[in-house]
Amino acid sequence: MIFHEGLEPGIELVCNYKDNKAYRDCFHQLTNLVFGIDFEDWYQKGFWDDRYICYSLVKDNVILSNVSVSKMDLVINGSSKRAIQIGTVITHPEFRGRGLSSALIRHVLHMYEQECDIFFLFANHTAIDFYPRFNFEAAPESQFKLEFLPTSGNKNTLRKLDCSKREDLEWIKQMVLSRKPISQHFGVSNNQGLFMFYALNVFSESIYYSQEDKAIIVFQQEGQTLHLYDVVSEREVNLQNILSRISNEQTETIHFHFTPDQFIEKVEHSSLDNHEDVLFIKANFMLEKNSKFRIPVLAHA
Repeated sequence: MIFHEGLEPGIELVCNYKDNKAYRDCFHQLTNLVFGIDFEDWYQKGFWDDRYICYSLVKDNVILSNVSVSKMDLVINGSSKRAIQIGTVITHPEFRGRGLSSALIRHVLHMYEQECDIFFLFANHTAIDFYPRFNFEAAPESQFKLEFLPTSGNKNTLRKLDCSKREDLEWIKQMVLSRKPISQHFGVSNNQGLFMFYALNVFSESIYYSQEDKAIIVFQQEGQTLHLYDVVSEREVNLQNILSRISNEQTETIHFHFTPDQFIEKVEHSSLDNHEDVLFIKANFMLEKNSKFRIPVLAHA
């Protein structure tokens, strides 16, 4: 594959540069400009690992465009799959419309097509016509909600984890490293880098440990709705017991942000809200049509 074909002179491809401060700073300038996010704290704490790799086009020490890959393992309907998630697809506003993202996506697909069973990504609604050009297909996810009557579970057994403390962060990382996928319908493992990014930047106040369940639980209560984002354990957990520990007297509805296998016959399922990003998949196997699933939110790149 001739990568530079069709690109203007002076543009170079750089990749896997997380330990190169100059390139990393250029990457952060671009992500801050477009997304308003920065990966430096994630890197400094040691959670930007070798499973998240940037592929960037550079000219005159400026990153013009980037596509990143996140390596992980999936379990889909009980079968293990090697997966590449494409994310951080971003182009500097002054260099859009020049085919830079397209060139990077083609390059990444070529690089990894023999190493994985499935590529997937999440696209906002401005980009849903872009990814089918590369033979990605939209795979509608479901949202799962359960009407719930709280029970008198022991709420005092939960320990809130402090993501400002190194020992708690390392504890979370080790648990995620050895986790059992939360779902056999569509579960994820070996995604510790992404999980730690969410722990640092999104859910730092919402992560708890249950000694009885030997599980990390990520959840938030909003009014009468309890949002359960993930449960991390080395063993299969009893979700009913988990819900009894984390619910309160106001809880009326559980919103699962993953596929809740144990409640799959009881939950109300519907299409994701229109404001949610759309999942696109390119796989070397056939997916079940009309399958009801949701990829865990803390695995989104």
